[in-house]
Amino acid sequence: MNDQNDNDDGNENRWTNWAGNLTSVPDEITRPTSLSEVQALVKRSAGTTLRTIGTGHSFSPLIVNNGETLVEMSRYVDGPRKAWRWQHKGLDLVSFLPSALWSEVRDALTAPDPSLPQMYLSSTGALASINATGFVAAGCHGTGWNQQTVSDLVYAVELVGADGQLHVFSEETTPAEMPAVRVNLGTLGIITKLTLRVEPLYNLHDEEIVTATESVMGPNPNATDGEIRTENLHKLLTENEYVELFWFPGSGYNNGQIWLKKFNRTQDEPRDVPLRPDGWVDKMATQVMEWTATHPLFWTPILSLAWNTIHDRAQAIQAKGGFVAPAPRVMFYADQAFPILDLEVAIPIPQTGAGTWDVGNIVRAWYAALNYAYKFQGDFPLTTCLHARFTKTSQSLLSPAFSTATEDRVCWMEILSAYPKSEPDAGKRAAAMAPHLAMINTVMADWIGTRHGRPHWAKNWQYIVPHVKVKSLYPDQNFQKFNDLRRRLDPHGMFLNPFLSQQELFT
Repeated sequence: MNDQNDNDDGNENRWTNWAGNLTSVPDEITRPTSLSEVQALVKRSAGTTLRTIGTGHSFSPLIVNNGETLVEMSRYVDGPRKAWRWQHKGLDLVSFLPSALWSEVRDALTAPDPSLPQMYLSSTGALASINATGFVAAGCHGTGWNQQTVSDLVYAVELVGADGQLHVFSEETTPAEMPAVRVNLGTLGIITKLTLRVEPLYNLHDEEIVTATESVMGPNPNATDGEIRTENLHKLLTENEYVELFWFPGSGYNNGQIWLKKFNRTQDEPRDVPLRPDGWVDKMATQVMEWTATHPLFWTPILSLAWNTIHDRAQAIQAKGGFVAPAPRVMFYADQAFPILDLEVAIPIPQTGAGTWDVGNIVRAWYAALNYAYKFQGDFPLTTCLHARFTKTSQSLLSPAFSTATEDRVCWMEILSAYPKSEPDAGKRAAAMAPHLAMINTVMADWIGTRHGRPHWAKNWQYIVPHVKVKSLYPDQNFQKFNDLRRRLDPHGMFLNPFLSQQELFT
């Protein structure tokens, strides 16, 4: 369930996620095209398990359903469109079907229409190729110091429950149930339409800077008897609307350098928009990542090449004072997903006063990962990057960013390493994974145990189970309230797979 199965390559129903670390061999992969077909599927599936798949972005076994049924919604239609923008009672909204990718949602929001202004999300992820419904249901986030997660933008949800009936939830008609519905992991039913709150399209001024790690995070506490200095990070986060931080091993293990992306809204017209990455990067990246995962001799030159490419591009942008572009161009800065392992944790940033927050958790968590990577650099436990984004807390019951303190913030910090997706030998795959798994299991003692973070549902948190009991990281009443609704919609667990059932999250 947690890694590829070597014995089922010839099975026509074999499903593998894009990263390559998950395989499911269901009895059937069904592809309904309409609401009536979804309802008929559910009604005839009593006593079995259904899990819905999107583009396979998830790294955790949320949808693995061996011997049962996977529901693939890419052919689902309702007329000629998959996504459309509209207005209702002064709100700007976008609705989309479970077949829509983020690129199609983007196009629906920005396409010329004389009857509607162009619109966009206040925050989103980096990949336009991901299924939008799966992204939202799994509690994915985006970035923005004053923005909530993307899942918190949900205005309405339509889904088919275990009774085969269409159930409609919205801020207008069922406000008390929305905290449970927004992040539901596909356990309430099969989603057939989502509606998000959006806003008028805006431009962003993107600045990309390569700078010494210490200039952002302060000195490494390993060199200061544990002392940290947070003023630079606090200033960066509170004086910019959107911030992302990256550390790549190719930048150097003596703390190295951070690639800093910061973008702010502007009334300026677009200028100096860089071309997308050179074609060879996208064409070769998957192969290069797999070489990196399995061939130690390639590690140092490949990681150095990758970092030098990023460094040079960032400096070229920085030399022009950044660039200005519409929000979709800045937020969707990655064209392609690569075969990697990824564990991400939402680490709390408590507010300490008006306009001030304690970011010490973030400095210590960052260096906990960097120092581990340095100590075990010969094993290359982190071959892609250490990455951080920042949002407000969430009021969605199952969001990793959940908090009743609405002015607190969270840092979404993740450890990414290459994975040998095409390697047929399970032993070699396991050997390639081992340094990454050792790292995340050690670092999570800090990020989750000490910093009180919660793992992202869609990232590979299964590899830290049973060391981390995820249910214990949430207030008891969160799962109680969620399960009250879940049992009403799915009393017999039609939408729970064995992995979710084993976690004792849903009763």
